[in-house]
Amino acid sequence: MTDKVRIAVLGLGRISRTHIDAIKHWPDLCELYAVVDVQEHLAKSFSEEFGVRYYTSVDEAFADPNIDAVVVCLPHHLHKDITVKACNAGKHVLVEKVMANSVAEGEAMVQAAEANGVNLMVAQSRRFFTATREAWNQRKNIGKITNMLYTFVCYFDANIAPVWWRKKEYTGGLVYPMLGSHSIDFTLWMLDDRRPVSVYAQGSSSNPDFEGDDDVTLIIGFDDGTHATNYLSINNRYPRHEALMIGKDGTIYFSQTGDHIGLIGTADTDLYINGKLVMSGESKPHNFALQMKEFVDSIREKRQPSPSGREILLQLKIIEAAQRSAEEKRVVMLDE
Repeated sequence: MTDKVRIAVLGLGRISRTHIDAIKHWPDLCELYAVVDVQEHLAKSFSEEFGVRYYTSVDEAFADPNIDAVVVCLPHHLHKDITVKACNAGKHVLVEKVMANSVAEGEAMVQAAEANGVNLMVAQSRRFFTATREAWNQRKNIGKITNMLYTFVCYFDANIAPVWWRKKEYTGGLVYPMLGSHSIDFTLWMLDDRRPVSVYAQGSSSNPDFEGDDDVTLIIGFDDGTHATNYLSINNRYPRHEALMIGKDGTIYFSQTGDHIGLIGTADTDLYINGKLVMSGESKPHNFALQMKEFVDSIREKRQPSPSGREILLQLKIIEAAQRSAEEKRVVMLDE
């Protein structure tokens, strides 16, 4: 493909502006062609702001032959049906995390993409910070990673969070998919030289604004005997977002700030390799821009994106196992 990839953004909530900004980073590769939202006043406002057409239904947008790809920024429980429709209409899809509310839903999305010959990418934006990519590249300098702790704790209540966050049937389990989709993905990405085999989780609900666990600790066990811990919460008024990877010969550590300031999902990162600060500050371009370039490049180069929907099915399996582990108070083996 030599022409620009024409993209429509579906759902104009809090994360949509970051995706739109990401599209605008690459004017030679892609363009924002349309915005879509069931609230016409919102769709029209974005249309006027960015000088693009708008639709109030996905069916209208999918019928537009000029749209090559869509970014799905909708509540989790809508991801499967909208993605399958988009694929059946021949549109490439970048779907926000969490990919789906169940493994079965995720499999249906993957099957639709493969059947229609279109790309399905999941917006695992934490992979695309320049600092986290450098951390991935630096693994060879700390020896085999033997233990890992990922902490993602922030604060949301009914006054801050979108309304749909209140229902477990919409979120798919609150912090398990909301924050766990980031922490689990990063864990599997950093430890891609081994296979996860077990999950143990404990969760609790402290905030009556939401259904589902809002504090969770989960441990992923691997086939080589190593493990990684994810600590997740939306009850911490002083956010911390950090990860520590302990290797046989050293450590990698990073901390991030500013996740919910300015462009949602972007952040400043301090990266330490073996105790030495090697990178600090914002990612340039920001992580969503680099993510968008991977999506667009995969379409233009006719290859699978990274991460693809098929790759993320394992993450969904771990999220399901973690919720079952917390409910049944036991270790859940992934091959059960």
